[in-house]
Amino acid sequence: MKNLKVLVPVLTILCGCATINYIGTSYPPTDHVDLYFSEADIERDYRVVGRIVATADADELFYSSEKFTEAILKKAREKGADGVVISEFGNVATGVSESRQRTEETKEKRDKWITIETENVSSSVEEKRRIEALAIKYKVEQ
Repeated sequence: MKNLKVLVPVLTILCGCATINYIGTSYPPTDHVDLYFSEADIERDYRVVGRIVATADADELFYSSEKFTEAILKKAREKGADGVVISEFGNVATGVSESRQRTEETKEKRDKWITIETENVSSSVEEKRRIEALAIKYKVEQ
């Protein structure tokens, strides 16, 4: 039991914080999914049956492009797609964090009291890595 308490946080770190979302039509699972980077590369008739969006923290060291791709292919197999077309890849801003620190100082200057106000503002942009893909189903030739 003691080893389990150590193992769970380690697995959480190694697995990363990725989210894979699918919207579209589902079919019986498939064993193989073709990977494309342009719809122009698809040499068969097909139709788009869904969209897959994968996101992870931008600074997540353990979630590489290869892991993203494998996660997308796995989701596509589960949903019964015949192929996926990677349509977008990059970082997206998901929020801005801002902190403010305000100070006041009152001092005497030339027989007058003055108050000096100072405000320091720092901000950072929160980003996520994001890959979008189209899930496709080949049309059956008759």
